[in-house]
Amino acid sequence: MTNLKETFTTRADCERVLTDILSMGRPEAGTTLIAHVDRESLEVIGVRQLPTPDPVIDGGSCFADEPIHQLSAQLRELAEELVPARTWDGRGWSPPTGELISVVCRPGEPTITPVETQYFLGWRYSNHLTAAIQGDIYVVTPSGWADLLGEWTGTVPALRSDDAALDEAPEVLEAERILTDASMALLAPRRGECLLCYVHRMLLEFGCDCRLRFATHYRNVRAPRATGLERRLGSVGGFCDCELFFNGYDLRPQYWVPQRFDEPEADADDLDAELTWPEPMLECAGVRSGSTRPCA
Repeated sequence: MTNLKETFTTRADCERVLTDILSMGRPEAGTTLIAHVDRESLEVIGVRQLPTPDPVIDGGSCFADEPIHQLSAQLRELAEELVPARTWDGRGWSPPTGELISVVCRPGEPTITPVETQYFLGWRYSNHLTAAIQGDIYVVTPSGWADLLGEWTGTVPALRSDDAALDEAPEVLEAERILTDASMALLAPRRGECLLCYVHRMLLEFGCDCRLRFATHYRNVRAPRATGLERRLGSVGGFCDCELFFNGYDLRPQYWVPQRFDEPEADADDLDAELTWPEPMLECAGVRSGSTRPCA
């Protein structure tokens, strides 16, 4: 399951996913982030960190075997921690659903060097027991980023420069990290959760601000290729999050329940109580990865 593969079809996809990896992985110069990325939705599912080894090159300009074997063992351990094992259905192995992307964080210029190239060799056979293939290898420096396959480079995202890091006290950096982690946990769609169930859950927590705030956030993290989402939602009158439910979509009738009455003497049967949505709302029935369609 190695198969070095280019993950992205547009620069915007590449920059967004790299930004997500750096946000989740707490990048520091001298470390490498290994990320599990869903191939269809481009969602970053998990990130792990390891110290970046110095590449050992022998007199023939080839990497020495022993350091590469050590790196392979580290990568295999991280791959098996990040990605589920392949399953056998009696006819064949389950197809890969993810890719393992390596992001080398270091000072200097964003150009590919032996530091990054050693991961090309290190990944060989390191992920063959998992449901993910080997993805591209990137370098990110304070000046920008580049990838091993060589199609794209850019200035954003980039590592925080040493001077900027020195300007902030450790407790400030830690507070920023805690806030980032907390906001990501609060706003993250649940696994398999559909667009409408997610937006409804966020509206109950945070309300509507007259924009498609949560709908577009869902698209950005779960279905970045759904570029026509706003137009499609607007076609049913959903020009903000709450209008999705006022104008566009409703719960299926079989899931409605009799309205509750606050007055103790009220009798729902006598008053021919109207039906309403259940509270709490039903669990999402689930959708495939990368979909922006409602669940059942």
